[in-house]
Amino acid sequence: MAAMLGVIMIARLHAMYQGSIAMLIFLVIIFLAVNIACVVLAIIDLKYIAAEEGIFSGMYMCGYNFGGNSLLLASMVWMLNTVWEVLALCLSVWIAVKHFRYLRSLGPSTGSIIGDCFRVLIKSHVLYFASFAGVSCVQLILISPVITVS
Repeated sequence: MAAMLGVIMIARLHAMYQGSIAMLIFLVIIFLAVNIACVVLAIIDLKYIAAEEGIFSGMYMCGYNFGGNSLLLASMVWMLNTVWEVLALCLSVWIAVKHFRYLRSLGPSTGSIIGDCFRVLIKSHVLYFASFAGVSCVQLILISPVITVS
């Protein structure tokens, strides 16, 4: 799921940067580095998770036992994804400011379809980044005791 969202984000940023090949290569390299590291951390994390099944009063109960540094590895995956999202946010804000400065320099009568599409794209980016930032903050707060204990 995160990989699909990342690909969508790359496509949107690529469009916002007017099809810049250099920006596309930069985004793909960073995206692949983050996702490969996350997959490696998740595979390492699977060694420390054990599933258990118990029968209590005739009911089957399933549970998981997290051993080793399992919670720390999971928090590292969240942190890497947060770094990717912050980078994408910074690039979006940068191109938006640059675009609006350009439109302001052209004068108040400038209203084009491209400018309207760009505004819609920015509004959807703001909603996406605000929701991701909220979830990431809550997740990082929940795992903060794990980081300080280790």
